[in-house]
Amino acid sequence: VLLVLLLHQPVLAVGTSAGIDISNTASVDYAIAGSSSTATSNTVTFRVDEKLDVNVSWQDAANVAVGTPDANQVLTYLLTNTGNGDDSYTLNVQNSLGGDQFEPVLVDIYLDTNGNGIFNPGVDTLYNAGINDPVLGTDASQVVFVRNNIPAGQVTGDLGNSQLVATSNTGSGIPGTAFANAGDNSSDAIVGTSGGTSNAIGTYEIANTNVGLVKSVVITDPFGGNQPVTGATMTYSIDVSVAGPGVANNIVFTDPLPANTTYTANTLTLNATALTDVADADAGDVAGTTPNTVTVNLGNLTQGSPIQTITFEVIIN
Repeated sequence: VLLVLLLHQPVLAVGTSAGIDISNTASVDYAIAGSSSTATSNTVTFRVDEKLDVNVSWQDAANVAVGTPDANQVLTYLLTNTGNGDDSYTLNVQNSLGGDQFEPVLVDIYLDTNGNGIFNPGVDTLYNAGINDPVLGTDASQVVFVRNNIPAGQVTGDLGNSQLVATSNTGSGIPGTAFANAGDNSSDAIVGTSGGTSNAIGTYEIANTNVGLVKSVVITDPFGGNQPVTGATMTYSIDVSVAGPGVANNIVFTDPLPANTTYTANTLTLNATALTDVADADAGDVAGTTPNTVTVNLGNLTQGSPIQTITFEVIIN
C-alpha cells in the first residue's frame, strides 16, 4: 500500500532575481546666460545578491496508516526553492526525534520523476546524495518520497516520526552570512531567514487497518464453454476493500499479467469505467508504469469507501 498526497501551495520567493545588474545615472539640467545645458553623473552599478532560502513541507493528508511490522512505507514531502536564484540541495532523513512511540527505519529517498506526486516504483528516481541532488530555480519545487520500514511490536495508535531535511549546497548558517561570488552570475550568496536549510516531519500511525483483495476469473473458450484451452478468454475481476478504523492512503493496485497469456487491448476497467492502456491522466495502465503489469491508482480508501472493482481480459496463448 502506497500513500496519497495533497500538494499544498509552496512558499514562494519574493524579490528581484539574483545576478541582475541594477544601474543608475543622475543628471541635472541648468541654464547659464540663457543657454541650457545638462550634466550627468557617473553610472553606479551593483549586482543583486542571491538569497539562500528553502522550504520543506509534509504533503500527506493525514498520519500514514501502517502495520507492525511493515515495509517500504512512503511519506511525501515538497521541497521548494524560496530564494531568488538557482540552487541545489542535499537531502537527509532524521528518525531519532523523540516525542513518538517508535522510530521508523530509513530505507531510501526517491525523487518524483514524472511529476504526478505519487510514488511509482520503477519510474521515480532513487536519490543519492551528492550525485543527483535536486537543482531548482526560483519558486521551483520537487516532490520527495521517503520510504521507511516499521518495526514490529507496536500497538494501534502508536506514532513514528520521520523528518526530511534539505540544505542548500551553496551555503547555510546564520541568516545574513555571505558567500562571496557563490551566487548566480557571480553575485554574492547571502543566507536568508531559513538559514539555507529547512525540514518537515511526517508521521506514521499504527492502525488496525487492512486492505483486502478478492480475485476471481471467468473463462470463455472458443467453443462456447468455460474450459481453459488455447484461445480461451480469461476475464479477471479483483475487488479491493478496506477494513478497520484508519485510512489506507494512495492504494496502488498491481497485477503482473499471467505467463503464457496475451492481454486483450482496451479491456481494463475500474468500477465498470474503461481505462486506457497507456499511462496517462486516468487511474490505470497496462505495462506503462511497470512492464507486463496492470497498474491502477485507487487513492485513499476507508472502511466506508465503496468496493473498488478492477477487471481486464487476457487470452491463453
